[in-house]
Amino acid sequence: MVIQRRRPTYPRRGPSCMLVIIVAVVFALGMFVISNAEEVRDAIIPTPVPEATRTAAEYATSAALYQRDGEFQNAITAYEKAISLEVSKIEYYMPLIELLTQTGQPESALEWAERAKVLAADNDGVWAAVASAHIANADRLAETGDPASADLQYTEAINAANKAVDLNPNNAEAYAYMATALSRLGFENVAEAQEKAAYAVELAPESPIARRAMANVFELLGQYDNAINEYLVALDFNPNAVDLRVDLAYLYFFTERRQEAILTLQDVIEIDPNNANAYDGLGYFYFVLGQYPRAEENAYQATLLDPSMTRAHAHLGAAYFKQFKYDSAIQELELAVVGYDEITPTNATYYNMLGLAYYYQSQCTEAVPIFTDVLAATEEDTTPYINAQEGMELCRQAQLGTGG
Repeated sequence: MVIQRRRPTYPRRGPSCMLVIIVAVVFALGMFVISNAEEVRDAIIPTPVPEATRTAAEYATSAALYQRDGEFQNAITAYEKAISLEVSKIEYYMPLIELLTQTGQPESALEWAERAKVLAADNDGVWAAVASAHIANADRLAETGDPASADLQYTEAINAANKAVDLNPNNAEAYAYMATALSRLGFENVAEAQEKAAYAVELAPESPIARRAMANVFELLGQYDNAINEYLVALDFNPNAVDLRVDLAYLYFFTERRQEAILTLQDVIEIDPNNANAYDGLGYFYFVLGQYPRAEENAYQATLLDPSMTRAHAHLGAAYFKQFKYDSAIQELELAVVGYDEITPTNATYYNMLGLAYYYQSQCTEAVPIFTDVLAATEEDTTPYINAQEGMELCRQAQLGTGG
C-alpha cells in the first residue's frame, strides 16, 4: 500500500489579502466619521424629547389630591410649585397656609401669609389665613416658654380676623380664629370667645375650624365632654385634620381616657407618618404612665422628625433621666433649656432635671446656677421651687463631702 503524504503547509509571508481589505474599509469608515462628526452624532444619538411642563393648575390639583390622601408634605411641595408658576394666583396660598399650620410649620405659614396679604389685601380669606398663621406661631411661642411674645401673636391674630370680618361679615373662619385667639389670651375673655365661636358655628355648622374654636371654649370652661363632642364633629367633616386629632388626644389623656388618647395619636401617625407632634405626644403620654423606654422611643423619633421642637428634647431628656442615662439626659435637656426663653412653672421641671443630672455626674458647678435660677423664677411652696431647694442641698452636701 502506498501512503500518500501531504506536504507540510508553511506560513505565508506577509498579511493576507482579506486582512488588507478589512483594514482599508475600517480606515475609510473612521475617516468618514471624523470628517462628518456632527451628522453621525445626530444620526446615532436621538434628539432628546423635552419633558412636558406641568401647569400651575395641574400642580394645584395634585396638591389637593395629596392633601385628601394625607400626603401633606407632598401637598405642600405641589402648592409651592403651583405658586412659583402663578405667583398672583391667591387661591393657591390659602390651602398652603392651612397645611403649614396643620403640620406644625407656623413660621413658614406666616411667611406665605405675609406674601398673600401683599397680593390681595382686600381678600377676606387672606386675612383669615393670616389670623390662623399668627395663632399657630403663638402656640409655638407659648410652648417654648415665651408667653409675652405669644400674647402679641394672639393679638395680631385677632386684628387680622377683624379685618377679615370687616371685608366679609359672614366669614365664619374669621370669627372662629378670633374666638380661638381670645380663649388663648385667658379666662377673662371666655364670654367674648364663646360668643364669637357660637356665631362661627351658626354661620358654618360643617366647618371644622368653627367646631374646633367651640371646642377650645368648652375646654376653657371645663366642659370637657362638650369639647370632645365638638372635636369629633369637626373630624367627621375633615377626617385627615391631624392637628385636630392631636388636640383631641390630649383632651382624652387629661380626662383619664388614656387608651383612647394613645390610639388617637397612633391614628395620626397612620395618616401622617412624619408627624413629630404625634410622636412627641406619645412620648409624653408614656412618660406620665411611667413607661420610660417607650417614652424614650417616641420622643427620640419626634426629635429626628423635628430637631427644632424644644418640648420633644425636654421629653426625651426626661425619659433618659428616669432611666439613669444621665449623659444622654444632659445632652437633651441642655438643648431644651436653650430652646426655652425663660423658666415657667410648666418647664421648670426640666431645668431641675438637668441640675440633678449634673449633680449625679458630679458637676455641681453647673447644677447650682440652674437651681438658683429656678428658685428665682418660681413661687415658694410650689413643686419646682421645692425640688430646686432639694437640688441645692444635695450639691451643698456634696461640696462639703457629706453627700453623694
